[in-house]
Amino acid sequence: MKINPDQIEALQQQQQQANKTKKVNGTAFGEVLNQEAQQVAGKQNSSTPTVPGLQSINPLLQMQQVASVQPATVDEGEFIGKIENVFGQMENYTKQLSSSDQGGLKSAYKTLEGVQGGVDSLKQDWPSLANENPELHSIVNELDVMATTEQIKFNRGDYV
Repeated sequence: MKINPDQIEALQQQQQQANKTKKVNGTAFGEVLNQEAQQVAGKQNSSTPTVPGLQSINPLLQMQQVASVQPATVDEGEFIGKIENVFGQMENYTKQLSSSDQGGLKSAYKTLEGVQGGVDSLKQDWPSLANENPELHSIVNELDVMATTEQIKFNRGDYV
């Protein structure tokens, strides 16, 4: 099948006409969005009448009076201290594994649970650590991987 230049010109004209019909007359989408956002903000700012005594029944209705919460910043000294504590627990775990008695395995598992709990508390206490300090975040991730790996190995029976 050969394509003639006449066919190409006709196709281009059709596409141009289709593009012209796609354009909307009037306001742009951004303007409509701004108008809607202003209307919603106006509705939220207007105070709705409340029934007297309703706040004493349900204190959650007073949530508008709560001040905004400031994000917690990472105190590197405290954070590093907690990381060192978790590393210390990990060293105790390896010492307990090297002991040959059965009580050593029980105490080692308790220590391993403490390590996993320490890592979980680090992640919970500083959830925005990845954005604020990526180096410390990578250390916490490595600790988490080590603790999880050791827990899998321990549960699998590698140390029995």
